[in-house]
Amino acid sequence: MTERKTVALAAALGAVVAVGAYLVFPVTPPVDRHVSGDEEIAGQVLDELPYGSAVGVSVLLEEDRRTRTAQLGTRGDGEPVAEGTRFETGSLQKVVTARLLAEMVESGEVELDTTLGEIWSEVDFADPAVADTTLESLATHTSGLPGLPFGADAGLVQGILPYQFFRADPYRAAGDPVEVAASMEDSGAAPDSPHTYSNFGFALLGHSLGHAAGSDYRTAVTERVLEPLGMGATVVPGPGDGPEPPQDAALPFRAPSSPAVQWKPGQYIPSGSGTWSTPEDLSRLLEAAQDTESPVTRLTHEPREAEGISGAEEYDARSGLAWVLWNVDGTELSWHNGGTSGTLTFMGHTDDGRSVVVMADSSKVPAERIGLTLLGLDSSAFSGGGGILAYWGAGVAVFLAVLVPGITLLRVARGSLQRGPLPRANTVAEVAASAAAWVWAFVLGDWGAVPPVVWAVGGGLVTATVVAVVHRWNTMGATVTIGARTRWHSWIMPVLNIVFAVLVLWGTATAISQMP
Repeated sequence: MTERKTVALAAALGAVVAVGAYLVFPVTPPVDRHVSGDEEIAGQVLDELPYGSAVGVSVLLEEDRRTRTAQLGTRGDGEPVAEGTRFETGSLQKVVTARLLAEMVESGEVELDTTLGEIWSEVDFADPAVADTTLESLATHTSGLPGLPFGADAGLVQGILPYQFFRADPYRAAGDPVEVAASMEDSGAAPDSPHTYSNFGFALLGHSLGHAAGSDYRTAVTERVLEPLGMGATVVPGPGDGPEPPQDAALPFRAPSSPAVQWKPGQYIPSGSGTWSTPEDLSRLLEAAQDTESPVTRLTHEPREAEGISGAEEYDARSGLAWVLWNVDGTELSWHNGGTSGTLTFMGHTDDGRSVVVMADSSKVPAERIGLTLLGLDSSAFSGGGGILAYWGAGVAVFLAVLVPGITLLRVARGSLQRGPLPRANTVAEVAASAAAWVWAFVLGDWGAVPPVVWAVGGGLVTATVVAVVHRWNTMGATVTIGARTRWHSWIMPVLNIVFAVLVLWGTATAISQMP
């Protein structure tokens, strides 16, 4: 085949693959295409949404004894968000866990200063400081325990690294928090430590409360919090349940057109991994949280000074049991937010009887800012643009999807990879790495900020490269004679490229398999 025919074939096949990749790429419709509920509330939400940030949003505002809701966008499966659509709660579940603690304190089953050692008397803690950790310090993030026990459990290492590089589920391989805590020898646990947000601590708290109740966390929180408050739509799975989302749930997205991995329910359920709810259900929790005559509310909302807590200077920030307590221009605000792989949530209530819930199935939605705006409060604390990190996903998308395949195609076309003692090995390894980078871009790229057509073009470049390699294959040397002292160095780059391609394809396949 002549060079001209090869170029034409490469261009044609590349174009076909690019069009096919574009057609199969998941694209979500604009959020304003499906809007229901209160038009004024929906308009306020739309005003706060950055362009291309949202898939679906559901909000509930209660003020002046009037409840108003609005639903925008889709659940990610093409169906519009509606009243009763479930979203992942993320760390809003911590408030539910804290209420369970308060209920059990009121019933006399535990005290705020009850320690892990007292509840788990059968466990031999390697670090006495962990055994002396109190339930109150876990519920206020002042235990000194790490956010996640890096290095304490091999399962977390297996989970965190795939999460950082492939957006896989960081909790999927996590072990039992109690077993991990028992094995920690240098935990950093200390009474009255500075505020350090800890999912690990809340997982310990939830499982400890379940154990103290003579059952498990799921049973205890359902019987003592969810059922009494009428929160029948809230889903708290068991550790052995699968990752499948509830029926008619809003699927997680990192950004529009960027599906996210579904976090599997596991040992971190009390922290908010794998839990689901609705704005309507959470409004019942907020109503109970505003009952100032309730001893449970007094426990959960009692202000506790916490060194290092966010907003301490600007908003006189203090910590309740899970609740963050702010004073915003004279209004006392109790709030919490939540986030998963592809969901952002916010709920809060004020001392003058107003409350709000915001739930979105995209990690690009400024849920906190929307919530404060709907409450008529200053939202500047959550108005940061993220600096250079805001462009990280877009840069990764362009680099992996287009630049790497483009450079490889250019090198093949110029014959650069045919030079040296291992032309075929060099070429195959580099093309494999290029293809892996393009596949990797699917899970790492910010396809809300970058049009999916960029990824499609990358697929065309990879295809054109393969055609060019096939055309030049017979002109490449197949083997090399081993003899020179430095000849082994020739294998370094091919081997590194192949290892890179294998690791990337494995990690990407793992992440894609965890998407709903």
